[in-house]
Amino acid sequence: MHFLLLGSTGRTGHHVLSTLLSQNHTAVALVRDPSSPKISPHPNLTIVVGSPLSKSDITKALSAAPSLTPSAAIITLNTVRASDSPFAAQISPPRFMADSVANACEVLGAAGIHRTVVMSTAGVGDSWGNLPWASKAFMTWTNVKYALEDHGIVDGEMRGRGRMEWTLVRAVRLRFDHDKEDGKGKKKTGEVETLGSKGGGMRMSDSVGVEGVARFLVKVAVEGLFVREAVVVRD
Repeated sequence: MHFLLLGSTGRTGHHVLSTLLSQNHTAVALVRDPSSPKISPHPNLTIVVGSPLSKSDITKALSAAPSLTPSAAIITLNTVRASDSPFAAQISPPRFMADSVANACEVLGAAGIHRTVVMSTAGVGDSWGNLPWASKAFMTWTNVKYALEDHGIVDGEMRGRGRMEWTLVRAVRLRFDHDKEDGKGKKKTGEVETLGSKGGGMRMSDSVGVEGVARFLVKVAVEGLFVREAVVVRD
């Protein structure tokens, strides 16, 4: 399959890209900085320089690979803060994700492409009620709240697209190591567990490895899973 990727130089997106390429899919990645160390030349990858805030740049990306039309888009964009600290100031514009996703949906829809898989976060929409109280406090009282708000707008944006076959993958706290021990001291395999749209049973200790999320995003896109659904994931 051939994919359009938005966010492929991010902490999750570059794992999505490597997963796709390892499975012999092809991809076109719209990137703002082609010099990023998280993206490098590959025979199955077309790199287009541009911004997801520009519909013309997204349009350019759709036709950048000769004779290939994307079957789906995978979007792993996130807001940007001045540092990884949750208290750091947000430096990306307001509605960055929402406007980018709206642009992508408009361009994709005009091209007859209706499958889109979007990385979201636990706590958005109807999963807020099952979020542990400490996680709610963290998201409410730090600058992470701006990302949560933007993800919430994205959620509404996707649901308002009548013909779009969307999936929203709501990850619990992301973990950037390669493995994790279960309660018995055994290493987990990186497979994710799905908790439905509302995330019933979420715990404060929950996390999910970024590589597992990336593989899940690709699996959902390739196999057509959870169409017009949101799903909370942990491992």
